[in-house]
Amino acid sequence: MAALSAVNRSICMLFLAGATLLLILIVLSGSTTNFPVDRFYWLQADTSGISGAPSGQARWTFWGLCSRDASNKLVCPDLAPAYPISPRDNFGQAATSELPSDFVSSRSTYYYLTRFAFCFFWIALAFLGVSLLLYAFSWCSYSFTKVVFLLASVGALFDVAAVSCQTAATVMARNAFHDAGRSANISATLFGIAWASVACSLYIFFGTGVSFMRRAYQSHKEYVEMQKYKEQALMYQGKQEALQPDVESYPIHDNAEVHDSMNPTGFVAPVPETQPESHHSGIKFFKIRKTQKAGDQESV
Repeated sequence: MAALSAVNRSICMLFLAGATLLLILIVLSGSTTNFPVDRFYWLQADTSGISGAPSGQARWTFWGLCSRDASNKLVCPDLAPAYPISPRDNFGQAATSELPSDFVSSRSTYYYLTRFAFCFFWIALAFLGVSLLLYAFSWCSYSFTKVVFLLASVGALFDVAAVSCQTAATVMARNAFHDAGRSANISATLFGIAWASVACSLYIFFGTGVSFMRRAYQSHKEYVEMQKYKEQALMYQGKQEALQPDVESYPIHDNAEVHDSMNPTGFVAPVPETQPESHHSGIKFFKIRKTQKAGDQESV
């Protein structure tokens, strides 16, 4: 069991690092035109003949729209956060007749799906990144195990939502271009990265969930055993208190007149000293010193 737990922790750590790296690669799409990030895009389509659109191929990336200039160099002049895949919003000068009909009739679908996907990717990256930083502490603390499980669960949820929204919008956009007689293709590279992050996130969810439930069961078991020990200790303490003897107190009279009236001869007998009591199996032993009379004997 310990070996399986160690293997599960190691795999979760590896998948957390992998999911975080994959999400970082996604958010880098469109931020630079250098290799290999220049190959990361969601959709590439023919936008020639559309007013305000690139004359050749247009690429939608995570940060915005890119195209190739006259020297076939990739340029990304229109970058903005939450840039939607919506030609009606991207090409403001374009007439309705120049755009594929689905982009006009279902404009809000493309617009909101891709904008929400942008936000969900960032939320997933934040939660999974923090989970990665805290995961090492969960190996030695049950509190960190609960925190990591919660963060990883939220991160996995938003990652699945982001990739699902982005995939749906991109596939619909590709089909809309195809229906209008224009060429369009989806980047297998970026979508492969996106769905790989989903696979890692799902394993992290179940892996940290198993670890959380195991630690929770151990904690509950230790709590129950501790309660039993406390009850046994209280019962033992009650038995010991019941076996302790009652100590009787005798009044001592210090009035000299009382002694004189009761002893007219003036002889004062010495006060016997009481030795400490010893308890052996509930039996009391008392020892009294000799008196000054010769006939008295020590009694035990």
